[in-house]
Amino acid sequence: MLKRLYLQVIPCLITFLLLVGTTFTAAAQVTNFYLRAGMDAAEDRWVDSVFNALDTDEKLGQLFMIRAHSDLGPDHIAKVEAQIKKYKVGSLCFFQGTPEKQAELINRYQGLSSTLPLMIAIDGEWGLGMRMPASTISFPRQLTLGAIQDNDLIYQMGREVGQQLKRAGIHVNFAPVVDINNNAANPVINNRSFGEDRYNVTIKSYQYMKGMQDEGIMACAKHFPGHGDTDVDSHYDLPVINHDLDRLDSIEFYPFELLSKEGVGSMMIAHLNVPALDQRANRPTTLSRNTVTNLLREQMRFQGLAFTDALEMKGVTKYFEAGEVEAEALLAGNDVLVLPEDIGAAMRTIKAYIQDGKLDQNQVDASVKRMLRSKYRLQLTNFTPIQVDNIRKDLNNKDGLVLKSELVKAALTLVRNQKKLLPFTQTTQLSMASLSIGAVKKTAFQTRIDAYQKMEHYQLNKNSKAAKRNELAQQLAQKDVVLVSLHDMSKYASRNFGLQQADLDFLYQLNRQTKVVLNIFGSPYSLKYFDRFEWVLCAYDEDTLTQDLTAQALFGAFSIQGRLPVTASKRSTYNSGHITPKAFRMGYSLPEATGLNSDTLQKIDAIIKEAIDIKATPGCVVLVAKNGQIVFEKAYGHHTYAKQRAVQTADIYDLASITKVAAATLAVMHLQDSEQIDIQQPINNFIPELNATNKNGKTVKDIMAHHAGLIGWIPFYKQTVSKSRRNPQPLKDFYRSKPEEAYSIQVADNLYLRKDFRDSIWQQIYHSDLRSSTDYRYSDLGFYMMDKLVERQSGMSLDRYMNQHFYQPMGLQNTSYLPLQKFNRDRIVPTERDNYFRRRTVHGHVHDMGAAMLGGISGHAGLFSNASDLAQLMQMLLQGGYYGGEQYLKPETIENFTMRHPRSSRRGIGFDLKELNPNHTANLANEASPNTFGHLGFTGTAVWTDPDEDLIYIFLSNRTYPSMNNSKLHKLDFRPRIQSVIYRALESRTNYSSMQTGS
Repeated sequence: MLKRLYLQVIPCLITFLLLVGTTFTAAAQVTNFYLRAGMDAAEDRWVDSVFNALDTDEKLGQLFMIRAHSDLGPDHIAKVEAQIKKYKVGSLCFFQGTPEKQAELINRYQGLSSTLPLMIAIDGEWGLGMRMPASTISFPRQLTLGAIQDNDLIYQMGREVGQQLKRAGIHVNFAPVVDINNNAANPVINNRSFGEDRYNVTIKSYQYMKGMQDEGIMACAKHFPGHGDTDVDSHYDLPVINHDLDRLDSIEFYPFELLSKEGVGSMMIAHLNVPALDQRANRPTTLSRNTVTNLLREQMRFQGLAFTDALEMKGVTKYFEAGEVEAEALLAGNDVLVLPEDIGAAMRTIKAYIQDGKLDQNQVDASVKRMLRSKYRLQLTNFTPIQVDNIRKDLNNKDGLVLKSELVKAALTLVRNQKKLLPFTQTTQLSMASLSIGAVKKTAFQTRIDAYQKMEHYQLNKNSKAAKRNELAQQLAQKDVVLVSLHDMSKYASRNFGLQQADLDFLYQLNRQTKVVLNIFGSPYSLKYFDRFEWVLCAYDEDTLTQDLTAQALFGAFSIQGRLPVTASKRSTYNSGHITPKAFRMGYSLPEATGLNSDTLQKIDAIIKEAIDIKATPGCVVLVAKNGQIVFEKAYGHHTYAKQRAVQTADIYDLASITKVAAATLAVMHLQDSEQIDIQQPINNFIPELNATNKNGKTVKDIMAHHAGLIGWIPFYKQTVSKSRRNPQPLKDFYRSKPEEAYSIQVADNLYLRKDFRDSIWQQIYHSDLRSSTDYRYSDLGFYMMDKLVERQSGMSLDRYMNQHFYQPMGLQNTSYLPLQKFNRDRIVPTERDNYFRRRTVHGHVHDMGAAMLGGISGHAGLFSNASDLAQLMQMLLQGGYYGGEQYLKPETIENFTMRHPRSSRRGIGFDLKELNPNHTANLANEASPNTFGHLGFTGTAVWTDPDEDLIYIFLSNRTYPSMNNSKLHKLDFRPRIQSVIYRALESRTNYSSMQTGS
């Protein structure tokens, strides 16, 4: 008595907690498929009228569900059509195929159903991708979902699956699996279950059910009375479950009873032999009246549709003949006979059972009416043909893909994390490598690692020889940390989860020699082999998205929060899992995850095509980041118009004046933070050589805001080349083709400047004229001096200072002065074919003449980088100086430097801002907020950061190739036009979201 009361109270409590923890929209009203019985008079009238209009065969036909594929060709289609016409079947269950063909066939089959529309079902436990993996979204398996702590995500998945099924013309989904998988050797339920804990399984099953039914799709709880504790697959034999009623009542029945109370539209009855429910030998629960009628209908008061599991499975056909199976299933209390082997034999036997009094006609009629009532509630009184056009695009909508990403992120489970090594923050001092076991080429996991940390990547396939393993062990033992990932695993315990003993022995040896961070892209049950490992992450699956997100999680792009849904060993128990802090590193997502519209962003392609077609630039890279996520990163065109090398997103560009913000300004900000300088003070306080010059008294702040009256630039190079207007040549007094002691400043390939000219440059800058006004006038000279200021105050050159304080600790692998010292020339985009100074192609050397003559390192130019590194620098600024677990700058310093100078309409301190004076030329898109900061570069580059929208836009090009006189990129506003598209993508996404929620 107390136990029954307990089982009644706890489900209600769980339901209450679910309702409290679930987010609802105005459209989210729970659709309860059976608790409204007798409450809708119109429904009752329709059911009765249709029932009375059907003849005996038509009524029986409503209780049959037959198999349908969209990939089996004309003979199969003809067979389905014949069965629909001859037996007036009530429903179809679709299997493999494509969405287009399936929609066409549903329209075709519905046209043949003269009685009333067919009910269309699918076995889509992880969405349509379960049956159409190549053309639709596969959401995570239920065991993966079992690790998620935010159950509202399961509800959202249910709604998304429901929407997709509805678009595909499907009415019933044979999901969720509510079996409690407490047997690691279970070959059939396994990763299809939410796990081993009855509460976790019940809560998540409820949420999945509720999400689908809120979208008008009938859910189906399966496999009653519970298929979790067996090591036999009922597709091939009849499993036996020998638990007593007390155990079954407290574990296996638990989720079914709650879902029954909460209005699940249907349940599927399993082919199990459970002596505690039916002592007849070899009697499947599908054919057991005590199970279906007495337990499910009467004790649990379930009023929805009862589907049999497939009646072609050996779990039921092994001991019963065709026809007898279906008749016994109806006798047991089932409503819908799923996938009968022989419909003709089934109908004949059922009629004989009725005629002989073995089967009550009233019971059959009740099942028919239950089927009709379900069709009414599924709006199957009439059929509207499915629109085939754009169906694949609709099913692969970005909202669904974003949700899948969120589900995977939420499920990742950090089983062990000794001394909180993960997520990685400061990795510059660590020697690291990755090893993918079970892979034959570089994996998606390893590819994404490259975005965060430079390391060697290795693969060890399952056919590798012992010599290869020994060689790898020796190489990897020298590393501080090895990121090991397991691939091509199996879900079956009988196959050791796809793990070979040789690989396990190799891993055990490696684990003794160095720190191994183990990433399991497979079954959590395999954790039983890895108790001795101290850093273990279970990712559950190895699809590309999961591998990508796992790498992001290891480096702190988001918090790891999953918990194990099952117990695998003493050190890997149910609910194990470490929650990690978010390190605020840049992540990678779809645009829709951040409120941007992918389709709108694709319009960037047309703008770039126009630019390349008219030769405004031979190629470029565009990057968009929002909310700390890179959502658009795309390379276009080629390094040159010769089209010998296509641009890659990792390619390195000469940033030109972006150097001012990505190097000099950051260095000055850092010196300000450490109180080594005060930008309000005169610059001569930090560069004494300026005491006796007209720069005396000019504050650092005014100089960096271009409000100090400095002239724009000095063409130093003209002093070192011949005076010929058509064919100037480097003068031999100043240059050599090979380095010599006195000629050691390399300005281009095979061209070295006399080193004492550097002093001449500085003297000319120090003693340069001033303008009569301190109104805004852009000047490079002030940032030459910032280089000198950093050197004098820190005791190190600007490049060393930035490497030590920013680039290296932030893990920026592609940002550097003098790039040819670090990178392959092929990765560096050429800048110009110089015919006025160096007389050769400028490739890997700074384009700016003055910076080149200072040896390639200056505060105004000289920095090279790629788009993703720049995005990380800008994201650090957006995050108040915090990135990857470290505070690089004070928030108030960033606010001060990115604030508009009191005498300027567009300049901060070092940073360019949006021009606010309508009489001046706009420098960025009109849609950008007034607080947007960044800079443009002469070579055709741009970086803009909008703190109001948490938005970063980066454009890198070499518009100066082959000639810097090519001004098409600027004159035709290609950079602001692209930026405008980004803001329109944000607006269109906002409008789309409003339409979706009805707001």
